[in-house]
Amino acid sequence: MRILHVHWTGLPVTGGVETHLHAVVRQLGALTRDIRAVVGTRRSPGCDYDPALDIAEPFVPARAAALAERCLEADIVHWHNPQWHKPEVVTAVADRLRERRWRGHLVLDLHNIDEQPEQWEFLATLPGPVVAHSAFVADEVRHRLPDADVTTLALALPLEEEPFRLPGEGHPTVLQPSRMTRWKGSHLSLEASMSLLDEGAELHFVHAGTQHLIWPPGIPRALLERAEAWQEKGRVHFTHYRPPQSWAAIRASDIVIHPTVDRGAHGEPFSLSVAQAVICGRRILASDSGNLPLLLADYSAATLVPAGDVQALTSALRDAVHRPPVVPTAGDRALAQRLRDGFATAGRNHLTYYRTLAAQA
Repeated sequence: MRILHVHWTGLPVTGGVETHLHAVVRQLGALTRDIRAVVGTRRSPGCDYDPALDIAEPFVPARAAALAERCLEADIVHWHNPQWHKPEVVTAVADRLRERRWRGHLVLDLHNIDEQPEQWEFLATLPGPVVAHSAFVADEVRHRLPDADVTTLALALPLEEEPFRLPGEGHPTVLQPSRMTRWKGSHLSLEASMSLLDEGAELHFVHAGTQHLIWPPGIPRALLERAEAWQEKGRVHFTHYRPPQSWAAIRASDIVIHPTVDRGAHGEPFSLSVAQAVICGRRILASDSGNLPLLLADYSAATLVPAGDVQALTSALRDAVHRPPVVPTAGDRALAQRLRDGFATAGRNHLTYYRTLAAQA
């Protein structure tokens, strides 16, 4: 069985999809030699570059035709977020597969979704089953595409670890481990942390994911200027690390903060970094966005605040910095093991899913 994973971007672009893609392709590669990945990011490790997928490149019919030829050689084409960019490319490839009577299977993998009706209308035109990685996304798909064949599969994540030293020592460390963007609530965590620093709190705030961004973070200039003053005092830090280093970074923190702002379909689709924080036994502050309430429902050291509410986030952080270290409960440890097992077996479960599809041919 020949498997081709397709996505618009790959590592080192910062994001959960890119991290999952790299990890699941590696896991599949340990199980079958017939696995390839193609992305629109140049020099992405373990992936081939295809200009048709490059979101900075214009649509060129000949490039889409060449991508279709790649897909025709596979038995499974697993396309991540086909609704998100360059629909003309996806349409051209799907049309070519149909015209050539391709006998393989197109899998539509939905990571990031939103409320835009045109995206859902577009998805309804594409042939193939849908893969989601959380109950939240799966339920949103079933609500909007009631005829869709939806399967929930665990995400993959590199479990090998590399050392990383967080900046700042001697005070509680608050870490936002997601990429820096307004949608992830970076402006809220910045404001909450600096409000506490203004009050005299002894803490360090560290924001990861500040490199290899596709779009500007959208953080207000005035807030960044305020942060610069605290950077000079050695209390606010902007850093970056690779996925294998994320484990050490999260373990070195005292509080993990993840205030995604949207409560609708564009809410947090899963959050690999929050799952890592559960596995590492960290105290977590998160918004009631998307999958986060489901992920943290059984975790004793989590506090949820209303999405977009900086006052509630500030109050929760003020309380959290004075709390003792987390002592995981039996339920916490069981949840952590389930998450780790899901990450470790994602490739195997994807392969089982592909074999089920192939048997339907």
